[in-house]
Amino acid sequence: QALVLMGVAATFVCLARPLAGFRWEEERQEGTDVMFAVDTSKSMLTPDLRPDRLTRAKLAVSDLLREFPGERAGLIAFAGDAFVQAPMTIDHEIFGEALDALDTSIIARGGTNVAAPIRAAIDAMATEPDRHKVLVLLSDGEDLQGEAVAAARDAARAGVVIYTVGVGTSAGDLVPVERDGVPDVMRDADGQ
Repeated sequence: QALVLMGVAATFVCLARPLAGFRWEEERQEGTDVMFAVDTSKSMLTPDLRPDRLTRAKLAVSDLLREFPGERAGLIAFAGDAFVQAPMTIDHEIFGEALDALDTSIIARGGTNVAAPIRAAIDAMATEPDRHKVLVLLSDGEDLQGEAVAAARDAARAGVVIYTVGVGTSAGDLVPVERDGVPDVMRDADGQ
């Protein structure tokens, strides 16, 4: 009886076809890298979207990220300059923490330089050439530096597809600022 059980067990082992050792197999994984660039200039505090443009842009990024489960995402903050706030990661929780930390004081240089986040995205996404690359740029302003078209051409050559999202209403609103700790609105040289 023991011999019969050993024979049945040996038959099952043979049918399972066990292999000794291991072998390396290279597997190519294609996916999408999504880089979000969020304008953090002072005008993003404008309350024409409640509570303000920046908060609504951050909510939009969170909503868009849900459409890319399991994909790598990164975050760039920009105003007059740009830097990578969160490098490309598959950990969407870490990405969310970086997104929550965005505010209008994160970039010292004011203004809106749209070319800067495009170039930062090209550099940040260059490490994985086989992946699809998407840049979603959220801003309320126009390019004050005038280099966005040239940067977009560089992005196209690098295989980066750019989508832009305008943040704000056509009516606009006053841009809130503080002067000497007192709430005020942004004014021109004539005080208007």
